[in-house]
Amino acid sequence: MQKGKGLGMIYVIAGVVLGIIAGMNLNLIYSPEYAVYISLGILAIINVIFNMINDNIKGELTLIKSIAYLACDLFFGLLLGYVGEQLGLPIYLAAVFAFGNNIYKNLRNIINIMLEKRK
Repeated sequence: MQKGKGLGMIYVIAGVVLGIIAGMNLNLIYSPEYAVYISLGILAIINVIFNMINDNIKGELTLIKSIAYLACDLFFGLLLGYVGEQLGLPIYLAAVFAFGNNIYKNLRNIINIMLEKRK
């Protein structure tokens, strides 16, 4: 194990725990009309996180790729939500399916890589 590698993971876990605690204690009120956009934004961010973890394990992670993943996922997800709302069709479900599928695919790849390293 490389020196200092475990320390970085502690910062990540601490950040996630603090973020969850802060989110649960903040009393944010938003209009129900934005529920689709908020859910698509959250799914896009979760998708980017799993993409970044997968790329990091493979050693292919760069800052430019991370920013591009986030910008593209947010833009296209929110664009589908907006166009679907204007047309009166639930087109945003295509983005939900695509993000969910990609999250599970990356999770499977992460698990496979971790299992291979254990052998």
